[in-house]
Amino acid sequence: MTFFHGWGGAALVTGASGGIGLELARRFAARGLDLILAARSAENLRIHADRIASAHHVRVVAVPVDLSRPNGPSELLRALRDIDLTIDVLVNNAAFGTYGPFANRGPRRETEMIRLNVSAPTEITARVLPGMLRRRRGLLLNVASTAGFYPVPWLGTYAAAKAYLVSWTHALAAELRGSGVRVVTLCPGNTDTQFQNASGEPAGKWTRWSALSAADVAEECLRGLDRGKRVIVTGRLNRVVSALTRLLPPSVAATLAARVTRPKGSG
Repeated sequence: MTFFHGWGGAALVTGASGGIGLELARRFAARGLDLILAARSAENLRIHADRIASAHHVRVVAVPVDLSRPNGPSELLRALRDIDLTIDVLVNNAAFGTYGPFANRGPRRETEMIRLNVSAPTEITARVLPGMLRRRRGLLLNVASTAGFYPVPWLGTYAAAKAYLVSWTHALAAELRGSGVRVVTLCPGNTDTQFQNASGEPAGKWTRWSALSAADVAEECLRGLDRGKRVIVTGRLNRVVSALTRLLPPSVAATLAARVTRPKGSG
């Protein structure tokens, strides 16, 4: 049976103005879920909301909000109180990374990244989860990364934030077993989105690894949900590499990752 088909509630998707978040939102709408889309870009969000609503005949509410700001999650949560939709699916997708020597990046951007990648999903989930438990149905989908399976030099804070999501998913899934609420983490590898531009990685840095499209990642995610998976790693090569690196001591995995991620001219 197709998972969550016919639930009749809504999916709250953060980081929904493009990339994986937008593609997941489209597929949830195709399965009959109303949508609450949250992202910084108000105009993009409005355009996509209108298109999805027209294509799938569901209700789509756009909530422009910057979740990397200290009061961002509370602004979203206040907006949710004024929206008469039941949230059956929460997709913690909003994220960005920073690339380069940690000592050169400064504290502001690193703090914003931790706030968006770690604090915001934790705060939002804490607000949404009790309702799911009362209804005895729901899905918490944390969008992490294959970088969450091992230390990644020059992307260290980002990888550590994604490791938090992976670990947290396993812990919550154990706590909520038998409650009717599923907790799943999606772990894409290299994906054709705007991540590199936002992180400051040089163009073509990852061309040695084939990138999946955001649409391909979303399709694999839905198939993984239908099959009852807790951890969904997209892409056959990513699944192999992730499985192998998880067998290595962290120091060895970090050394190997450094050979791929090292900035040009850093020695």
